[in-house]
Amino acid sequence: MKPTLKTLMAIALACFANAAFACSTQWNITLETFGEGVLVELRAGTPGNSRVVKSTPSTGGAVNFAALCAGDYFLAIGNDESVSVTPVRQFKDNATYSSRITVQRGSGNVSRKSRKSL
Repeated sequence: MKPTLKTLMAIALACFANAAFACSTQWNITLETFGEGVLVELRAGTPGNSRVVKSTPSTGGAVNFAALCAGDYFLAIGNDESVSVTPVRQFKDNATYSSRITVQRGSGNVSRKSRKSL
């Protein structure tokens, strides 16, 4: 069965529409933590109902996530089962966000949670 010209045009239009509306939100983070090489997971959703979008080790205190879609995001920071968790942030399309996050044992602007609970 050969596709019709109408079908091919519909497919091409759908591809163009998806490319034109690609996710373009960016989150730039200055991370103050208790060591380098700490795993930073960007998670979509809310604690208890989330998925890992991207992960990277911290280096030099700067962590950047690009090409994000609009939605709710938070970070899980740490190399162990118990991780530091930031508050959930809601991002809009085509925006740039900046955060300064301090992770200290026993204090700071994060809470502690089990990685499995996320």
